[in-house]
Amino acid sequence: MMFRKLQDRWNTQVNNKPLFRIALPSLLAALFLSGCSFLHTPVARPFVAHLAHVYMPVSKPMPLTKAQLKRIRPNEDGMVMILEYHNILPVSRSPYTSTVQQFRNDLNTLYKLNYRPVSMSDYLNNRIALPAGKSPVVLTFDDADASQYRMLPDGKTDPSCAVGVLEAFHSLHPDWALRGTFFIVPGYAFGNRDQRAEKLQSLLKMGFELGNHTITHPQLSHLSNQRVQWELAECAAQIKALAPSARVNTLALPYGVAPRDRALELHGKWGKLVYHNRIVLLAGADPAPAVIDRRFKPQEVPRVQPVPGVCGLDFWLHFFRNHPSRRYVSDGDADTTTLPRSLAHHILKARLNGSKLVLY
Repeated sequence: MMFRKLQDRWNTQVNNKPLFRIALPSLLAALFLSGCSFLHTPVARPFVAHLAHVYMPVSKPMPLTKAQLKRIRPNEDGMVMILEYHNILPVSRSPYTSTVQQFRNDLNTLYKLNYRPVSMSDYLNNRIALPAGKSPVVLTFDDADASQYRMLPDGKTDPSCAVGVLEAFHSLHPDWALRGTFFIVPGYAFGNRDQRAEKLQSLLKMGFELGNHTITHPQLSHLSNQRVQWELAECAAQIKALAPSARVNTLALPYGVAPRDRALELHGKWGKLVYHNRIVLLAGADPAPAVIDRRFKPQEVPRVQPVPGVCGLDFWLHFFRNHPSRRYVSDGDADTTTLPRSLAHHILKARLNGSKLVLY
């Protein structure tokens, strides 16, 4: 899907100035044109965590020693990349198509740089259960394109579709969990109407989650309030009908375009159908704040697109290599939230969701 046109590949390295104060004029111009929003001052909005199923380690991790804290430098107020994929095809057809090999390369690169996938629920619940020193990444797939989940005539998963690639990578790297969210347009989910229920239920059994992406993939700003509520309520209802155990409580805006009444993103109804969304995801172009951070805005959660150039995946991987203090780094315990004492003023304790705050 063509969400917006990014600038040509940016070849200038980011200097070591703070993220929100990069002052090079040419960089500012490029970021403005490309849609990067990290220069904007975030404004906190109310956020209520709802505890969902959480994967927990088998044994309780031991608290980190002073020496370990100094070496690992956990920062659970750091930024989290939520990656936004669309088509996964043998050959690229647009800037928003990833080839199968590019997708494999992305997974390999993330793995080597100590990123590990977590579910959207764990991110929102502030319950990220990763080994100490690892960083979370959230995978999202928009549109339920056929290239994301395809079955062969014998009923097995096509190894060249996104799910097949993820399963193969998990087999090679068991610590790369099968986690991610597929944002569903239910009418043509994954290309074969007869297999929709089987595929959606299979994704849930694997450990993936399902999200709302409307019925007709419209620009919601062009619709009446009634039509917006129909799009969202009917989408959630159809997903639930196909996969009754699904919790459809996240929304990815088609084209990244919000409805005129922003309140309808989170709650609404159509007839007897009611929907509730915990967060609303945009179409690009930054890493997201941790949910405990004051800058986290539930209705404006940014994502990173795996495209070349400014604000693409390589751009942000390069940024975090140069600015490791901005990256979310786990302390190894899902029940504690550890961060440098100097960042304590950034967080809202109400969003800890029962997690113990540890400052060092």
